[in-house]
Amino acid sequence: MRKWFLTTAILFVSCAWLGAQTGSTRLPDNAQSNQPSSSAQQPGAAQEKEPVGADQGAKSIEGCVSSAAAGFTITDNSGKTYQLAGDTSQLQAGQYDRITGTEDTSGAAASGGAPSTFTVRKVKVVSTTCPTK
Repeated sequence: MRKWFLTTAILFVSCAWLGAQTGSTRLPDNAQSNQPSSSAQQPGAAQEKEPVGADQGAKSIEGCVSSAAAGFTITDNSGKTYQLAGDTSQLQAGQYDRITGTEDTSGAAASGGAPSTFTVRKVKVVSTTCPTK
């Protein structure tokens, strides 16, 4: 009887320990562990929010697209201008777009007075015309 009680106690403790080990790593289905909290954004402001599932360093810029000698530029509402590189096939001058991609932060362009380079990954047309100021 003593052996049976000791075996049962060891089995019970082992199961409890195993359950504690596997249960502690589970997150509830509605947990958002890696997603940044969303905050209210002002309409028309430059968008620097990282999209869900995007690479680290990716951001969005919202502004008016213009044609330039080297392709396209976008100017956000704060007045900052970016030279656009990458997939610019969906861009049209005079549109108000939200562009997702990465900014060249090497500082070489900014020190020379030229606009920063922004590599386009995704384009969303917000309006077919730029707002008048």
